[in-house]
Amino acid sequence: MIRAFIAIELKNKNTIEKIQAFSSRLKQNQPKLKVVEPENLHMTVKFLGNITESMAPKIYEILKEDVNKSMFQGKTIEYRLRGVGQFNKFSVLWVKLIGDVQFLQQIKNTIEQLLFERLKIQKDKRTGFKPHLTIGRLRRDKVNYKTFDVLKKLINENKNLEFGPFNVSQVKLKKSVLTPTGPKYSDLVF
Repeated sequence: MIRAFIAIELKNKNTIEKIQAFSSRLKQNQPKLKVVEPENLHMTVKFLGNITESMAPKIYEILKEDVNKSMFQGKTIEYRLRGVGQFNKFSVLWVKLIGDVQFLQQIKNTIEQLLFERLKIQKDKRTGFKPHLTIGRLRRDKVNYKTFDVLKKLINENKNLEFGPFNVSQVKLKKSVLTPTGPKYSDLVF
């Protein structure tokens, strides 16, 4: 079995550096915050979970032909990363994607539909796509409550912080290997 997901990678070095600088500010406040490694920064389009090795090339082919070739048609769509937010009582900290979100929703919908029709992979329960990049995770049992109000203030004060461009030209099938030091991601290519 392969633990897999479909994602759009962040490649812009300046944008990554700005995210790292902000993440280090968060980490100063919450030392137990698990910051996403720069090489792992991505926007998840669909988490697949465990898939069989025989299924991976079929998913790859759908993404290559029906999404990357047919929908992107060699174009790069420019987005911006701006503003910080949180999910689940600050357990997930993220940066928001600004731009043609409707196009990404169409990408998501197409992927969901094709994977279901051709491979019987269940569709996500949530159909609305909230494009974001997770930059850190904070388990509730690891929160430093002495400085937690400062963390909340830092998030609220940076709802419009500009991180930079995020150019999108394809989706990728990614493999995730969980290790004690954090996940290791690699491309699945066939």
